[in-house]
Amino acid sequence: MANEVIGKVIAEKYRVDALIRHGADGDLYQATHLLMEKPLSIRILPSHLAHSQAATERFFEESKIAARIADPNAFGAVDFGTDDNGIVYSVHDVANARTLKSMILRDGAFPVDSAVETARQVARALAAAHLVGVVHGSLSAENVLLADGPDKDVIVKVADFATPNALSRSVIGTDDPAELAYLSPEQCSGSDQPDERSDIYSLGVLLYEMLAGVVPFTGEKPSDVMAKHIEEPPAPLVAFRSDIPKAIEPVMLRAMSKDAAMRQQTAQEFIDEISAAMKAGSAGHAAAAAAGGTDLWKTALAVIVGIGALAAVMIYATQSKQTDPQTVLMPDTNGLPVQPINPATGIEEQQLAAMPNAFPETLTEQGAAPIDTLPGGDGYNPWATGAPPPGAPQYQPPGGYVTIDPNSGSPFMPNESGVILVPVPANTAPEETKPSPSPTRSPAANTNTAPPERSAPPTPTPTPAPRQSPRQTATPVATPSAPARTPAEEPEGS
Repeated sequence: MANEVIGKVIAEKYRVDALIRHGADGDLYQATHLLMEKPLSIRILPSHLAHSQAATERFFEESKIAARIADPNAFGAVDFGTDDNGIVYSVHDVANARTLKSMILRDGAFPVDSAVETARQVARALAAAHLVGVVHGSLSAENVLLADGPDKDVIVKVADFATPNALSRSVIGTDDPAELAYLSPEQCSGSDQPDERSDIYSLGVLLYEMLAGVVPFTGEKPSDVMAKHIEEPPAPLVAFRSDIPKAIEPVMLRAMSKDAAMRQQTAQEFIDEISAAMKAGSAGHAAAAAAGGTDLWKTALAVIVGIGALAAVMIYATQSKQTDPQTVLMPDTNGLPVQPINPATGIEEQQLAAMPNAFPETLTEQGAAPIDTLPGGDGYNPWATGAPPPGAPQYQPPGGYVTIDPNSGSPFMPNESGVILVPVPANTAPEETKPSPSPTRSPAANTNTAPPERSAPPTPTPTPAPRQSPRQTATPVATPSAPARTPAEEPEGS
């Protein structure tokens, strides 16, 4: 339709220049009055509706209603009719108009002053319409126009008075749910006919959109938007910006009350409240600015004093908590040196437990038999010979090794060929404190003793020397001793 009429002359005097917006009941265009050479706007009924007598009559009735609203902010009609080509039109004395929706989409949220002034002018048009008994019923950002005023300032024009709203046009399930973004809760519920307070609700939604940059309620389906209008509160404006005076939002939220009785009851009441809120916000801003200028030096002085106090506290804390490294690292004269301990791997314990007859006394006392084989299923014991198997790790005590002459006697092992390794702790006491072991009639301390039910092995098995207690200060050093006497060699007097 737009491409069909752009450039055409309507009623032999109105040339269509450009599309301003599409509308369900008529598209709005920029036009020029050829005889007067004056810019204006023209609204044309779509061609598929121009053949309907009912649609044409309703279009003319809307033009008459717009002409009755005598207010500069109303989009009043100055002419209407049908030309020789069957085009149904209405002419409006507005130049270079653009919709409020297009401006929000282009620029985003409005400055607070501009948003409040636009809402105030929309409220003036609604107040004038309400005085003549006209309820808009379908107010939205699409039918609020921003046009050039006489002094090149922007003037607000409210169009489409008394046109069917989205619900009346049966858009549920077929059209964009955004068309329902401005309907009042009572319109969405269908319980009441829209009245002046319904227009107040739509005006509150417009102010919210101008301040936030988005409408308060959206959804994927028209029913989702309708449910939010009825049940959900809008998100606070602080979620979008922080420069809005505190007195503005309560006025807007009152206009958007779910209960019509809680809203401003007239458009003029809304104008009074929003004007008072703007004055309060301007006065508060001016007072804050003046107070900030007066107290500038006081604030700077307080900051300097605070920084100085903080620095003093930090210096004092640093000086008072200093430590003397020499004092902290002084050794304890009553303490004992700590010998390094090799990491506990468990290998030595496993080797001792695996040796045959390693602890016969313990096994005998507990009533258990010595271990001949290691568990594993095959019965093989690599330690059965009494000597470490090839590749087995060797025990290395912390004190090092001492080599003992194998030809001399030893209290730790019978006299056999080979080299015996005896651990000697590093903290060995002086020589004069070391006691000398003496031979006794009993077998040597490390002599293997077979349990009663088993015979002793044919050859004695070497065992490692017992570990010394950590608190022992002196450890006897192994010295040669005479071989143990047999009972036949003992003197008769023993």
